[in-house]
Amino acid sequence: MRIIICLFLWLFNSAVSLAYVPKSGNVNATFGPQISQTISNGSSSGADNPVQNGYGLIALGDVNDYGALEIGTFYMPKIFIREKAGKFLSEKTQTMHITLGYRYWLAPSFSTSLSFYSAYSMGSYNTLHTDFTPGQTEIGTSAQDYTEYGFDLALQAEVWQSGRYAAVIDARYSQSVTNKPSEDANHYAVMIGLRYLIQERIPKLTKEERSDKDALEKTKLEKFNRDPRDMHKEGADGAETGKKP
Repeated sequence: MRIIICLFLWLFNSAVSLAYVPKSGNVNATFGPQISQTISNGSSSGADNPVQNGYGLIALGDVNDYGALEIGTFYMPKIFIREKAGKFLSEKTQTMHITLGYRYWLAPSFSTSLSFYSAYSMGSYNTLHTDFTPGQTEIGTSAQDYTEYGFDLALQAEVWQSGRYAAVIDARYSQSVTNKPSEDANHYAVMIGLRYLIQERIPKLTKEERSDKDALEKTKLEKFNRDPRDMHKEGADGAETGKKP
């Protein structure tokens, strides 16, 4: 976690020269690979929490010059570790982690978001480790549940931009509110994504700019509708004027 904080402090200093400016009506989508890990100390008996690979898709709809509504969908394997009387159980399941929240720009190319999430188990769960012997009463983990709920806190930095495309690093912490007693269910995740500006707001013209644009369009229309014979005559007059005496 300390490494992630240091990384974002460096990105904050280096990314201020880049500048995505949120505008009401802009729509962005970000897609990329993601790594995640359950926050747990594990156990000496073998209950471990290795890093898992997945991918994510984040959609943003800007609502003003500072923020946007955010919807995220993340496919990720997740490990749950639970302890009872000094014995540990570790289970894993595939989840679809869906978030809905608000993103706020702290500075150019640096933003944070707070979201509510619901995670849905996909398929059956696997037992990775258990200290319980056959015949003992085992305890279940949230891997056996259909849904999980909680909150996501995310930080995002834009590290490259070219036209409608940009590269971002998104780091988030997920706090479960439906974890079972003595269960490690919170996790962190880091995604490297490619962002694409799907829709850009067209700026409104001022009264003077609109008047100038209308006058230019009128001039073009008049020129287009002129009689070709008049244009030929003007050309011939110009040629006579240019002759030497």
